[in-house]
Amino acid sequence: MKRTALFIIAVFSIAAFSPPLNGQGKNLEDSKPYKQLMPVALSILEGNYSPKLKDNISPEAYLINNNTYESLFEVLGNPEKRKTFIEDKNTVVEFSQIIMPDDKTTAYVIFETKSENITNWHTIFFEIGKNKKWQVVSWHKS
Repeated sequence: MKRTALFIIAVFSIAAFSPPLNGQGKNLEDSKPYKQLMPVALSILEGNYSPKLKDNISPEAYLINNNTYESLFEVLGNPEKRKTFIEDKNTVVEFSQIIMPDDKTTAYVIFETKSENITNWHTIFFEIGKNKKWQVVSWHKS
């Protein structure tokens, strides 16, 4: 049991403190996909949901917000539900990571946000959709 816990801690530490990498170990922080994906995710999270961003969300996109599973479009379209998802204006991104397979058609963006005493983790799965744009497929906030 102790070995398993130690292994999990070690893997998490490596993932948490390493730069964004692709399958070949190349840093992705300055890459075009990273510069495209982070603004989309942060715009949605800050409540700057515009018709232009609609193309960056898959029609099947879903959100797991703490313990609820819902359509991302439904949450963004409902002011009451959106309040539980959208972050405070004073929120700061403390950590971000992108993981992308070599085919470069999918990506995971992971980031941590902090505001006052609240810390949230976001894991977002993107893929290039039929419209040839990066689209959010799933979003998990905890």
